[in-house]
Formats: sequence, C-alpha cells, structure tokens
Amino acid sequence: MRNTALSRRSLIAFAAATVVSSLLAPAASAAGTECTWQVEVLPVQEGMGSGNLRITGVDGQGNVSGFYAPNRTDHTLVRWTAAGLEVVPRPEGAGKFVTIAGNASGVVVGTVDRPGTSSVLMTHAPGVGYRELPTPAGYDNVAAKDINGRGDVLGRAYTPTTFKRVAVLWRADGSAPEVIAPAEVRSPDPVAIADDGTVLLDSSETPYLWRSGVLTALPDWGYTVYPRGLTRDGVITSRLYDSPRTSWKWHEATGVNEQFSVAGVIDAVNEDGLAVGYLPDGNYTGAVWQGTKFLTALPLPTGAFNGQAGAVGEGGALGGFAGGKAVRWTCH
Repeated sequence: MRNTALSRRSLIAFAAATVVSSLLAPAASAAGTECTWQVEVLPVQEGMGSGNLRITGVDGQGNVSGFYAPNRTDHTLVRWTAAGLEVVPRPEGAGKFVTIAGNASGVVVGTVDRPGTSSVLMTHAPGVGYRELPTPAGYDNVAAKDINGRGDVLGRAYTPTTFKRVAVLWRADGSAPEVIAPAEVRSPDPVAIADDGTVLLDSSETPYLWRSGVLTALPDWGYTVYPRGLTRDGVITSRLYDSPRTSWKWHEATGVNEQFSVAGVIDAVNEDGLAVGYLPDGNYTGAVWQGTKFLTALPLPTGAFNGQAGAVGEGGALGGFAGGKAVRWTCH
C-alpha cells in the first residue's frame, strides 16, 4: 500500500559541485556508434564507497539509484539526480530496504526486513513514496528480481514447509499477486520481466518464456548456460564455463542463437539490447555491447584501474563502480 506518511518526510539531500547539468540527460545513442562513452564520478556522502554502496538501477533520464548500508545491515535507498545525492528514509519500522532494480520512470523495488516479521517487498516512486506488495497466501521468504517499465514486479517466494520455489508477478494495477509455477518447470527461478509482461524463467533443465499463462520452452543449451535478460526481440544468455566465457542472443522470431562478436559475460541489458558486462581478460574489464556487437571497453576516471557497470537505463546511461567510486557512463 502507499505510505503517505513516508512520502511527506523530507529527503536528506547532499548537493555537490561536481554534479553537472548532464546528469539528467540520457545517452545520445543506444547504438553507441556515433558517440563517445564518458564517465563521471557521482557525488557521495563521507564514508560511502564500494564496500557499503550498491547501484541497482538507472532510469530513462539517467538518474541512478541503489542502496547504502553503512553498518552492512541497515540498507537505505539512495538516489542521484541533478540536485545531487538523496538518502531516502526507510519505511516505518523497517530495519533495511534492499533495492534490487529500477525502471525507466525511477520506480525501484526492494526487499524490506522488519524485526520479528517476515520480509516483504515494496516499491518506491519519486514524489510518491513506498508501496507494499502483498505476499501471496501460503508463501513467505519473498524476494524481488526485476521491475518493468509499467511497474510490474517480478519476484520469487517459497512455501514455508516444503521450501518449494515459485515465481510471483505483482502487476502495477494493484491486483492480487499471481503465482507462476507451471508443472513443466522444475523449481522456477525468475530472471527478468519485459515491458510487455513477458517473464523469463530459469530452471534446472532449460529457460522458459511465460506470457499470461502461456509457456514457451527455449532450446536446451545445457546446464552451463545462464539466462541474463530480455530484449524486445530475444533472450541474452552467458556461458560461464566456456573458456573464454561467451554470451549469446537467442532471436525469438527466427530461433537463431547468435554469439556475441567479442567474448564476455553479460550482467545487465535493456529492452533495446544495450548490454553491459565484463571481458574474460583476467581483470574483469567492464565493457558494453549493442545487440551482439562489441562497442568498447568502458572508460575509467583518473586513478582507477578497473570498473564495471551493473545497471543499464532505457535511455542508454549506465551505472556502476570504478576504482571503488560510484560512477555513471553516458555516450555523447
């Protein structure tokens, strides 16, 4: 439900002189062929760093979100906008709010822990506040996995006695959560949800696509293939036990499974197929691809020796860390 009390509470803002007006500008091109990737260090509060800060989302305007856990157990939502850094108070009674993902509108979803009770899921929307997602009857131990552009949330839950795992869909319209547990899918593991509502499931046998109750089995690529995300026209996977590690795009329309032009592991991808991950070069060099085409290794701020992006916005901006600092990459 909507937490109107929390939405009226003041946000703690930390403005920084290093924030530039481009913070709200999305990347100039998703393709990246007619632009140059640039990196900027995001402003932080004293004591914040890669050890207690995580980036989990980038919206369509390039605003970045994540969580801050100064004592490792007190996770709190943080947002970077043109005004600087905002530390958003946790929901009433919550010991922590662990963000998992964000969508193009800046709505984030996370897991909330309250002392003495089971965890629940909540979303947070800028200017609106928190909304609790009801746990489906007969299940507990819920966790969020993804949120799409219209605000539908994908997560998982377990039965309390048999520990059977199911996927759960919370639609943005506020209707009752739908448990996704097809008989054909052993222990469904939710991975991603597309803007049209398509759900990507992993299992002990093969990945599946689920659309409003209709199940489509993907080709059997073997147990070493890990589904990483959805694009408008396919599924991105990585083979983590190949040498070198490789990534692939399965084109749904043709059934063709196309290898990425340069080997690497994909960590995140947006609907347009802009993908980020790392190269299998021993240094985990952060890199970006468009479709299956390799674009470039990500530039680093002065003094940094490595960096990786873990979130991709629908506008083409990336969020991650480089040299232990929170950064944002854009292409101009």
